[in-house]
Amino acid sequence: MKLKQWMAAVLLAVTALINPVLAQASWQEASEVVDAATRDMLALMEREELTRAENTEQLMGEIETVIAPVVDFPYIAKRVMGKYYRRATDEERARFADVFKTTLLRTYAKSIAGFELKQYRIESPAGESPEPDKQIVNVSVSAGNGETYTLVYYMLKQEQGWTLVNVLVDGINLRITFRNQFADLYQQNRTIGKTIEAWAIKMQDVKLEKTDGQDDSSEG
Repeated sequence: MKLKQWMAAVLLAVTALINPVLAQASWQEASEVVDAATRDMLALMEREELTRAENTEQLMGEIETVIAPVVDFPYIAKRVMGKYYRRATDEERARFADVFKTTLLRTYAKSIAGFELKQYRIESPAGESPEPDKQIVNVSVSAGNGETYTLVYYMLKQEQGWTLVNVLVDGINLRITFRNQFADLYQQNRTIGKTIEAWAIKMQDVKLEKTDGQDDSSEG
């Protein structure tokens, strides 16, 4: 065997040994981010005054403090806009990212208000991610009424660390749900600017429903 061939064979062998370790380490890092954010959210839910309907704005502020370092709002907003992102100006893109952030915070606040979280468990991955910088973290949540919910967090490794780029709540894909909502509003308003303003009004009372739609990009 020639020297170059021998070196290539050694490199492949070493890579085969290292990749599973890197994948496991990457999932562990991503799951630790999810675990820490979940514990912080649980602490908020234990503050009874925050879960009252009249304190939604205050709860949104507290939630932002917890999830802002973890959730990549501009990244998700871009995918929610879908094909319309290319038609938007830089100002409109920034505007929607800001409006969408408020939407997501309000959705979180309304979801946890009155929700009694009994316990949660982070499930071990069924297999290794083919891309170490993209990890899926499954969390099983038990409510005080005995019901169990499944949360699926899609995590992406970026320069600032692991960030959340999508989530499934009992089969409801938030990114697809919001993307479909944006597309519907655009069809009604016909311009990006008017669509964003309509979004800001309509999404104050957003209701999540399961959808059969397909995302227009990979989860990363």
